[in-house]
Amino acid sequence: MKSKPVSKCNICDSDIDQDCGDIIGYFGISEVAFCVWCLSSMTDMVIQLNDLNNIETLKERIRDLEDDL
Repeated sequence: MKSKPVSKCNICDSDIDQDCGDIIGYFGISEVAFCVWCLSSMTDMVIQLNDLNNIETLKERIRDLEDDL
């Protein structure tokens, strides 16, 4: 049985409109959808939790990536 495409944001339940920046993708095998507002909020949370708004942290991560090349 094939499931119907995701048409609502998995967080706030708003309608998904990919023409407005909303996205549909996969977490493993689970199809997910996020409106642009929820996606932006999750991105901001990751930036804050990983201190990526700190220029010194970013420089250090760039150095680490360069060292791995």
